[in-house]
Amino acid sequence: MDNLNISFAPDKSAEEKGRINAVEDYLSLLTERIKFCLNGIDENIAQKSDGEEEKQLIYSTIADEVGQFTNTDKNCEVFNDYENNVASAYYSHAEGYMTTASAPHSHAEGSNTVASNLSCHAEGSGTTASGNCSHAENTGCIASGSNSHAEGYYTIARGEHSHASGAHTIAGMEVFALGKYNKKAEDVALVVGNGWGNDSHEYRSDALTLDYSGNLHISGKLTADGGVGYVIPTATADTLGGVMIGDNINVSDSGTISVNLSAYLKNTDIADWAKAESKPVYTAEEVGAAEKNHTHNMSDITDMPEWTKTENKPAYTASEVGAATAADITAAVNAVEIGGRNLLYDSTGNIKNGWSGTTVINVGGGISGNSLAISRTGYSGNARYFGISKRHFLTDFNVGTSYTLSAWIKVRSDVGLDASGYVMARFRSADDKKLYALSLTVGVDTVKDKWLYYEKTWTINDSDIAKLECVALALDKNGMIEACNIKLEKGTKATDWSPAAEEDTERIAALEARVAALEAMAVSGGEV
Repeated sequence: MDNLNISFAPDKSAEEKGRINAVEDYLSLLTERIKFCLNGIDENIAQKSDGEEEKQLIYSTIADEVGQFTNTDKNCEVFNDYENNVASAYYSHAEGYMTTASAPHSHAEGSNTVASNLSCHAEGSGTTASGNCSHAENTGCIASGSNSHAEGYYTIARGEHSHASGAHTIAGMEVFALGKYNKKAEDVALVVGNGWGNDSHEYRSDALTLDYSGNLHISGKLTADGGVGYVIPTATADTLGGVMIGDNINVSDSGTISVNLSAYLKNTDIADWAKAESKPVYTAEEVGAAEKNHTHNMSDITDMPEWTKTENKPAYTASEVGAATAADITAAVNAVEIGGRNLLYDSTGNIKNGWSGTTVINVGGGISGNSLAISRTGYSGNARYFGISKRHFLTDFNVGTSYTLSAWIKVRSDVGLDASGYVMARFRSADDKKLYALSLTVGVDTVKDKWLYYEKTWTINDSDIAKLECVALALDKNGMIEACNIKLEKGTKATDWSPAAEEDTERIAALEARVAALEAMAVSGGEV
C-alpha cells in the first residue's frame, strides 16, 4: 500500500471556535482516509467500521497515552509520575511529582502535595488540603478546616471558612489572616501579622486586628496622608464633640490650657472655718431642716405624677416594654435538644475493647478514668492522616437529627506538635463516595499539658452519610495528644460524660457472676 502523507497546520490567528471546527474537520478527514486504507486490507473491516474506533485511535495517538486510570470503577487517574503519584478515591486526580489524592473528587498537583478530604484541592509544593472542600497552594501550606483556603508560605487555615495568606500565618474559624507570624487567630474577622521567626524560634505579633463587633485595633500610629474629612460635631450636654474656648481660658501654641482666676475668689478671701479640716456641726433645727427620722402625709407631696395617685395603675404588655413573652421563652427552651446517652462504647479505653492495636491507654490518666494517647516522631513528609481508631462498621444514624461530639484533649509538650491533631467521629457512605468528619481540632498554638474541653454539633443532612464509620485520634504530622471522656450524643446540648449503657450492662454482668461465685463458696466452703 502506498504511503499516505497528510499534514495539518491550524490557523493560529483564527478565533478559538474556528480552530475547534478546523480540528474536527481534520479528524473527520483523517478518519475517512484510515477507513480508505483499511479497505485496501480487508473490505469487511471497512464495511463494519462506524468511524468511532478510528477516532479513538487518533485521540490516543495525539495524547501520546498521557494519564492512567488507577481504578476504572472509581474513575480515578494519575499523570506524569506514574510510580509515586496516588489517586485512590472516586473521581480523584493526581498529577506532577509524588502527589496524593485520597478522597472522593479530590485533586492533587505539583510536588509532594496531599488532598485528603472530600472535593479538596492541593497544589504547589508540600501543601496539604485535609478539610472538606478546602484549597491549599504555593509552599508548605495546610488547609485543614472545612471550606478553608491556605496560600503563600507555610500558612495554616485550620478553622471552618478561614483564609490564611502570607508567611507562617494561622487562621481559625471564619478568620482572614495575612502578613506574617500573626498572634491572634480566633475571634476576629481580620488579622494582619507582623511577627518574625526562623527554624528554631518564632515571635508572633499583630499589626492590626478587626473583630466582628467592628472594633479595629492597630499596634502602630494611624497617619492620614490625604487629610481627614471628618468634622467633629459641636459638643452638647449629651454629645461628645468640639468645644470653644471661653473667657479667662488660654491655649498656647503647644496645646497647653491655662485658666486665669484673677477675677474670682482667692484663697485669702475664704473664711478660716471653711478651710479647717474639722468643719462645724449644726443640728437640723439650727439650719431649719427636717429631723432625720420623720414622716409625711401624701397630701404634703405636691410634685407626684397624676398616674401615681390613681387607684387603677396602667398595665403594659411584654412587647410594649421590650420583654420576652412566655411563648418566646417556651420556643427557646424547646429549641435545645438534650440527649445524654453516650453512643460510643468504651470511649476512654477503660474496657480496652475495640481500639486499634497501636492505641496507648494511660490507666487513670484521664479526668475520670483512663485516657487514650497517640504519638508520632521523626516524620518529615507532608501532612498525612496518622491515627488510632475504634471502628463502628457504618452504624446507622438518623438523617435530620443533630449530634454533638465532646471530649477533653491535652497536647503534650514532650513531643512537639508541628501540625494539627484531632478527635473525630467520621461518617462515610456505604459506597465510599461521601465523607464527613465531625472533628475537634487542636493546633501548634494550643496550650500544652493542660486538659481542655471541646465540643461541636452537626446535623446530618444527607441519608447517604448517616453512617458512623469510626471514632479516631489522629495527627497530621508529629506530636502527641491525649483524649478522655469522649462522648457522642444525640441533640444540640453537650452533657456531662457518662459511659455507654452497654458498658454498665457488662459491669453488672461481671458483678452478678462474682456474687454467684461468692454464694457458691458460702454453700460449699470452697474458694472463689
